[in-house]
Amino acid sequence: MACAMLDQRQYPVAADLSGNIGLCSREHLLDELASLDEQRGKLALEQGRIMLAAAKERAMTYGVTAPESKQRHGDLLESLQELQSETRLLVIGRQGESSGGLSQHVGSQLESVIRIMHRPILVTPASFQKPKSAMLAFDGGATTRKGVEMRAASPLLKGLPIHLVMVGTVSDEASAQLDWAQKVLINVGFTVRADTRSGEIEPTLHAYQKEHGIDLLVMGAYGHSRIRQFLVGSTTTSMLRTTTSPLLLLR
Repeated sequence: MACAMLDQRQYPVAADLSGNIGLCSREHLLDELASLDEQRGKLALEQGRIMLAAAKERAMTYGVTAPESKQRHGDLLESLQELQSETRLLVIGRQGESSGGLSQHVGSQLESVIRIMHRPILVTPASFQKPKSAMLAFDGGATTRKGVEMRAASPLLKGLPIHLVMVGTVSDEASAQLDWAQKVLINVGFTVRADTRSGEIEPTLHAYQKEHGIDLLVMGAYGHSRIRQFLVGSTTTSMLRTTTSPLLLLR
């Protein structure tokens, strides 16, 4: 389903400004403001319709049958929460139009969206290409174990080679967890390569991704180990800012 959101901060609804305008010019200015609000509203609605039509056409080009679309006016976070029960995967750009095209700038609402949503979220850069390989950052915690099971049951990454990467110290327990994850994915037909690397999580994952030319990074949004820091404080913003490929966050 495609959804166009008209943020009420950018396209506000008409407001009662009668108390802020002098008596002599009140009626004339109110008429002008009402006319401007009406024009802005119509333009915003038309822009939304055009965007949705283009999105539906593109989806059908890639084989999606009867795609649905919705257009809403209001707060982005509130609207996403209301639509959450209908959402299987949220796709959101890393930047909005107001970001100014800065390659390492993260959209102002992105982290808030990630925190409130309890569905998988695909964060995409400005330029998106269909991925040919994927890397799953695996820490053995509940979130990433669930992520492995989700990937096994979902058609989303079918046909892509999967790299399972654990960042940390090699141990019998870690090896057993990695073996479990590898077997789960192999049993449903994935080609899987598993590896354990030492070092700091963010640069180590980026280095592995670059070394193997991986197109898509998959990781848990929350966990019970060091992966948890990805959505606590500056590390989250840093990971989102520095990645040059799509990032699929699992909840």
